[in-house]
Amino acid sequence: MAVGKASAPMLATALDILGKRVVSGILITPRNSSLKNTDKRIVTFRSSHPLPDAEGVRASKRVLTSIDRMQANEILLCLISGGASAMLPAPAADITLEDKRTVTKRLIRSRASIHQINTVRRHLSELKGGRLVERCNAGTIISLIISDVPGNVLSDIASGLTAPDPTTFRDAIIVLKEFKLWNFAPQRVRNHLQQGLTGNIPETPKPGNRIFRKVHNFVVADNRTACEAARRVLQEKHIPTMIMTSSLDMEARSLGKLLASVARDSEQFGHPLKSPSAVIFGGETTVEVEGHGKGGRNQETALATVERIEGLNGVTIAALGTDGVDGNSPAAGAVVDSHSIIRARRLRLRVRDFAERNDSYNFFRKLNDTIVTGPTGTNVGDLYLLIRGK
Repeated sequence: MAVGKASAPMLATALDILGKRVVSGILITPRNSSLKNTDKRIVTFRSSHPLPDAEGVRASKRVLTSIDRMQANEILLCLISGGASAMLPAPAADITLEDKRTVTKRLIRSRASIHQINTVRRHLSELKGGRLVERCNAGTIISLIISDVPGNVLSDIASGLTAPDPTTFRDAIIVLKEFKLWNFAPQRVRNHLQQGLTGNIPETPKPGNRIFRKVHNFVVADNRTACEAARRVLQEKHIPTMIMTSSLDMEARSLGKLLASVARDSEQFGHPLKSPSAVIFGGETTVEVEGHGKGGRNQETALATVERIEGLNGVTIAALGTDGVDGNSPAAGAVVDSHSIIRARRLRLRVRDFAERNDSYNFFRKLNDTIVTGPTGTNVGDLYLLIRGK
């Protein structure tokens, strides 16, 4: 089973290695992915992200049917990458796809972290939170995982398809109440979570459960991988580079302010960035969406730096998603320098107006400062680069 933004290339590589061995498989790939070759042994589904769709439900049913039929002398190889939570929704029997879409959309638009979002997802699914392991009769389960979650927390990557769940139905309810979403959640979702709270629906399998003895989870790439690659490229350009963190987890605009403050200190005191040098931050941020514009967390971060680095000559900040897609925009992110605000004023673009509308994409589009790569076929979170030139 291959699911996520990197599922197609991961599966292609696995099939090359496995050769002519007896294999049957399921590929759940993004709608916009390009498949070069088809293999008759593989059933393919093109699902959506970040909101689940009917194709994802069909894929979920196929996965459930397949793992139910597996035997003790068989191996389940799971190839998991970012986006899998949405692409393999597997709604619990008493809730609908539309229920899951509604809850997911509201959580994404809140300030909830990926851990909090996936705490809810795990308790609304027949596969997440280790339930896949609970249902699968295979003698061995091997998961090769590309992580898009800060800290590589297995229960949060793809909402823990093959990992124990340390959270509970109570925790899921607390998340919805904390962000004032409980009263707006569909009645079926509230009923399901309350049934779980009272024990009428079994909890997800927890750490220490014997069923995980047959499971082997390996993180084969993560945000640190991308940070190290970015550092190599910058150092090849003779720019000394430091990775500050690859486990960033904070609000987008707050990160923008932090990046700008580091740039200002470096200009004034020559520390932490000498000239020339660079610092890399990796991880993931959150955004509370109140407007109806286009953008995403990376462009929100970049927008928060525009006015704050005015006058800092030689400073460049880039924020981008490694999957090539930032929020509901066609961009991966944006680039800002000390002249961005000057050019914006010439075009009579007010940063505050775009920030209030959550319309960061159109701000940077008008400046021709968006980073556009198209879908990259993988996802290991986001990269934030602060570069100080000579």
